[in-house]
Amino acid sequence: MSATVSKQLVDNISIILKKSLTADATLADLRTNKQASFEAIFKTDAGFKCSANTFQPYVEEVANDLIFWQKTSDQQTLIDTVKKIEKLFTVLANFEESATVTH
Repeated sequence: MSATVSKQLVDNISIILKKSLTADATLADLRTNKQASFEAIFKTDAGFKCSANTFQPYVEEVANDLIFWQKTSDQQTLIDTVKKIEKLFTVLANFEESATVTH
């Protein structure tokens, strides 16, 4: 079972990585035009250890959590990782939608 879960998590992180690269490029463009001046993608209570104004550090954190879970099979790490992935998917989808509307 954990091999299947692991593969699904890797697949989801791969999708998030691709979406985040596009989103971060859009954010860079918005910052050039002074249209994105926020300090962090997620609030401090969102469950992430990192705080950044781009998506890449969050994707890296989730990937590191996955590696930790693969080594330890820690149930809480799995739960936290899935929650973080869900949050990233939601925020990236909302960002893509709003970026499409504004461009």
